[in-house]
Amino acid sequence: MFHWINKYMGWRNWAVFRYNSVFENFFILFLIALVDQKRDLVFLKDSLLFILFSIFATTYGYLVNDYSDMELDRQHGKSNTFEKDSKTKAVLVVALIFLLALLTSLPFWDRPYFVGLTLLWFLITSFYSLPPIRLKERGTANIIFVVLAQRLLPVLILFSVFNFWHVPFLISLLAYVFLRGLSSDVNHQLEDYENDLKTGTQTFAVSKGFRHVQNLFFISLQLEKLLLAVVLLQILFSVNFDRFIAKWLCWITAAIYFVGLGWFLVDKRQWRVNPFHAEERSLNQFLHHAYPSVGLPIFLNLILVFYYLPFAILLLFQILIRRLYSVKILTENFAMKFLLQKLRS
Repeated sequence: MFHWINKYMGWRNWAVFRYNSVFENFFILFLIALVDQKRDLVFLKDSLLFILFSIFATTYGYLVNDYSDMELDRQHGKSNTFEKDSKTKAVLVVALIFLLALLTSLPFWDRPYFVGLTLLWFLITSFYSLPPIRLKERGTANIIFVVLAQRLLPVLILFSVFNFWHVPFLISLLAYVFLRGLSSDVNHQLEDYENDLKTGTQTFAVSKGFRHVQNLFFISLQLEKLLLAVVLLQILFSVNFDRFIAKWLCWITAAIYFVGLGWFLVDKRQWRVNPFHAEERSLNQFLHHAYPSVGLPIFLNLILVFYYLPFAILLLFQILIRRLYSVKILTENFAMKFLLQKLRS
């Protein structure tokens, strides 16, 4: 059983946790709790159920893509979850994961727009890869659908689950998630550009050209940082913090980002640094990934713990999936390295 889970649920070193739109933008869950003052067991229960649903739904998306790309990945010399399986077994595995995603979605079927958004998500996710439609080879439409399926729809489903429809937050959050997803997926296509060119795979990058798409990539990266700043300002001036320690911690959290953003805007050398090259531990990487995906949700979660102690369950979950118990991870990130360097100088 563990081998099965590790092989199919643990797709590519547990990407279901690292490249899950819900977990990439986990801070939105805590933002909802803070804005709507949902600090109770009902919110916590729904959060845990939604996390389970997102894990199965994201796994389905990755597996149906691997199933569709079995032959193409063989030509590219890339690893594939089903490379040692028959097509029949692959279909059965994908069907089982789909069923688990469907079952874990049942508690939310009474939420506004949930069924429609989830159905749309499954349709786009399936036909993004599956022939004859295969949206991933449709040029410009390809990048629109992949961002919609892998980024925007999961966040919209999250809004639906918690009935969160505050228009100012919706605009800024969806714009931020779109740009963050755009930069991530464009980067993936740029990395696969040579292979896709050789096999005639008409991705967005191939159809528009490497240099043009690379410029779009860096523009998207800069805009997403500014939009996250807007979201942070909305939190600071829209959330009613009735405890001094919560308000103080939120301002400290935002200040860390604004100092980093100011440094980034001044240091033009950072503007063309690729934050997806994790080994570089750059300021750009900190602002694009480490802060919004790890630091911000941890701090917002901690604020909620002060209001309702059981939120510590979600804090523990974050520590486990981000491996924040590892001394190496804690000491080798950009912020800690910079701090230690300043203390030694």
